[in-house]
Amino acid sequence: MNPRMTSKPLALVALLIFVACAGGESPHQAADGYLKALARLDFDGASRFVADEGRATFESLQNLYVSLGSDEQKKFQVTDWTITGETVNGETATVDFTFDQVKKGQLRLHRVNGVWRVDSRRTF
Repeated sequence: MNPRMTSKPLALVALLIFVACAGGESPHQAADGYLKALARLDFDGASRFVADEGRATFESLQNLYVSLGSDEQKKFQVTDWTITGETVNGETATVDFTFDQVKKGQLRLHRVNGVWRVDSRRTF
């Protein structure tokens, strides 16, 4: 078998793995990953979906949450949510979602080096 023929599929697989690990997802998928991590109180996991520019805001909110008592924390934990829409406008996007079945939320994202990230500065 020709080595060039086998190297192309291997290169494609390596590229797909790299993109998946780097988070090369759609705004919907980035928002979904972010919300799933927050629902598990996995702040490290959620931070992987946050743009560097919004990291300080995200960390401030995380510290505020951690400083609350457990009863207060429960008021802010969202575990029942559904993404209801996505609007992409070039390098920015808005993802709408509902939580607790009636409340509405919105995440703003922007593309950084081809990867969609939550912009905490404009979301909260």
